[in-house]
Order: sequence, then structure tokens, then C-alpha cells
Amino acid sequence: MSAINTSVTAIVAALQATPAIASEVARVRLRPVAKNVGTCIVVRPVQAQALDMDVSPGYPVAWDAAIAIDCYARSKTGQDADGVLDPLVSAVYERLMQDPTLAGQVIRLMPQALSYDFDVDGEQTACATFTFIARQRVAGATF
Repeated sequence: MSAINTSVTAIVAALQATPAIASEVARVRLRPVAKNVGTCIVVRPVQAQALDMDVSPGYPVAWDAAIAIDCYARSKTGQDADGVLDPLVSAVYERLMQDPTLAGQVIRLMPQALSYDFDVDGEQTACATFTFIARQRVAGATF
């Protein structure tokens, strides 16, 4: 399993731990959020950057993997979309920062950015996307 796959798997597991943060926690979801789903989280890899490039072959190499976490919340008529989304965003951040090593699967999970998109599907669904950097160390000839 690659370092990036390990990071994504560990983040999904942390967000699915009881009690689950959202009614649905998915990995690289390729379809819209169903109309009957109030909250949904999607975890997806974005990119990775190798560190320690000047180290001799065979030595451990560090990787910084950017992982996006899309937080979706559906508002009802008369509700503020950002107000409905805020508790979900706060819960995701709190859960992941409880153990920034993701049970020892990464060296450290570091928050990098948070962006918002409102009415992403024409169905009163708002989305906030966290970008976290997962730092991992692997043997030089592995990924």
C-alpha cells in the first residue's frame, strides 16, 4: 500500500469511528450527494511531494501528501447554508486534530487550507473543503 493510500485510509477510519461525524463518509466519491443525505464527507488524495530528494538510494524518504476532505451539508429553506455547514466542519477538524498521527499511520497531519462553495448542486448543498498535509516517511525504494 502506498503512503498516500495509507493516509487516505487512516483519515476515513478516523472520521468513521463511533460516533461517525456525518451520515456518510466516503472515499473519492464520483457522484453527487443523494437528496436524502443531510451530511456527507468525502476524502480524496490531491497530490504528493517528495522531500529528502538528495538522500542516497535506500534511505528513508519523507512525503507530504495533500489530502482534501470535502464536507457537505444540505440546508433547508430558511436556514443559512454556512450555519448548517459549520458544525460539520468543526467536528471534522476536532476529530482529526485529536490524534494528528492518525493512530501512528502518519508522522503528522497538518491543516493547510479551508475553502467554501455554496449551493454546489442546485439542491441547497454547501461544501467546505479542508486541505491537510499528511507527512510520512517511507523506505527509499518504496512509495
